[in-house]
Amino acid sequence: MDTLGKAKRVRIYVSEDDRADGKPLHLAILELLRRENAQGATVLKGVEGFGATGRIHVSNLADVAWQLPVIVEWIDRPEQVERLAPRIKTLVQHGLITVDDTDVLLFEPHPVRDLAATAVAGDVMSREVASVTRSTPVREVVELTVGKTYRAVPVVENGRPVGIVTNGDLVHRGGLGVRLDLLASLDKPEVHDLLERLSQQNRTAGDVMTPDPVTVAVSAPLPAVAELMVRRRLKRLPVIDARGALVGMVSRVDLLRTAGVGFGRKEPVARELGLDGDQPLSRVMRRDVPTVDPESPLPEVFQAVTSTRLNRALVVDADRRPVGLVTDAELLERVTPALRPGAIRSLMQRLPFRHGKGEESAAAHTRGRTAAEVMTREVATVREDVLLSEAVATMLRGENKVLAVTDADGRVVGIVDRADLLHGLIPQGR
Repeated sequence: MDTLGKAKRVRIYVSEDDRADGKPLHLAILELLRRENAQGATVLKGVEGFGATGRIHVSNLADVAWQLPVIVEWIDRPEQVERLAPRIKTLVQHGLITVDDTDVLLFEPHPVRDLAATAVAGDVMSREVASVTRSTPVREVVELTVGKTYRAVPVVENGRPVGIVTNGDLVHRGGLGVRLDLLASLDKPEVHDLLERLSQQNRTAGDVMTPDPVTVAVSAPLPAVAELMVRRRLKRLPVIDARGALVGMVSRVDLLRTAGVGFGRKEPVARELGLDGDQPLSRVMRRDVPTVDPESPLPEVFQAVTSTRLNRALVVDADRRPVGLVTDAELLERVTPALRPGAIRSLMQRLPFRHGKGEESAAAHTRGRTAAEVMTREVATVREDVLLSEAVATMLRGENKVLAVTDADGRVVGIVDRADLLHGLIPQGR
């Protein structure tokens, strides 16, 4: 039996009288899933049943109907379930949530799931956005962003964004010294020391923020949002309402998700959204691919990783077929604390990775001396002749940040990241 792919099935068991945010809980769950571009969900009302209390609820006059058990069933891509499950758990105070693997045999949704050609920022943005004030300590700003989807925090006054603290702001003006996405690669004592140093500097969000941030209106059409991101080289934008108040954040991933929905779906859907996803990937891929071979020594791997803004390098065999991927975070994880400062300096300032006591000593302080020993073998690949919308779907399927582009024989001919894909989605002539 041919299937379209793997998915996760989530079942949420609650009661009809459960509530969240002043509304029935099952409706609150549906609204959250809809806002976050989930594939779909169904609410099933039980005829009778019982939960942890042991009380049996039945649909007759002796038992009020709104006390019946309710099941919300949601089927989606594994990475989407992983992303949204924590927020579902926050909504469900009392109940049961189960997750299991399932095969998708058929998936034929409407082309763009209610999003018309006039789809706007408010249709795809994330509404649950953390914000700070000018007086918020920089340490708190960092703690708000660690492990979060958005690595930028709006600074607000009376609900209106007056600045934004980005990854770059924290590194260059906030004294952080290392990008937020690399913090997870440090040991807990190292992270604690970094945060303590930030506390001692007594800097606030107002001291380090970028003032007058670029924003988009909640009613801004998606092509205009995409064009603004590409032209200004921004990864995310605060979204404001007609009064100028912050109502959400829209990111590259939010826009890409509208053009790559579905389980293994290959037909383009971006054009109905005003985006241009039905062109070959070869038109937008970059051909300056940072590569190393499996036996490349660690200093050479550092140089390849820092040679482009991708902060990654492909590991290829003698026939230029991809066999692995090395990221800056993986390199940092492989270096012991003794060499960590030098490794951070190399990655942040794009300098050669050296150690004052010589390469032999440096090798003794690393867990892995060649590309093959530090790489991950899972490399997301697409062929250069696939449609852009299919490449977007592949990018999102595994939360990948880059795709290796190959020819018909599987040899690497290019590479794309999220910025490249978003640039390609902007209709020609804009």
